[in-house]
Amino acid sequence: MKIKILEKCYTGTQGNMHIGEEHDLDDRIANKLIARGYAEEAKEKKKKKSFINRAVKALETPEDE
Repeated sequence: MKIKILEKCYTGTQGNMHIGEEHDLDDRIANKLIARGYAEEAKEKKKKKSFINRAVKALETPEDE
């Protein structure tokens, strides 16, 4: 589970974790940190859509002449 740290804390698998960092932890450990108020579940960031069309429609070669 991906979590965002709200308060400085330590886990045996990740070590020291500071405010604002995002970590991917085991679900059991992540749920304990959330229950104790040290972390919250991280929200997924939306990716910006690219509207650039890079498809090649026609390719001119010397053999076409």
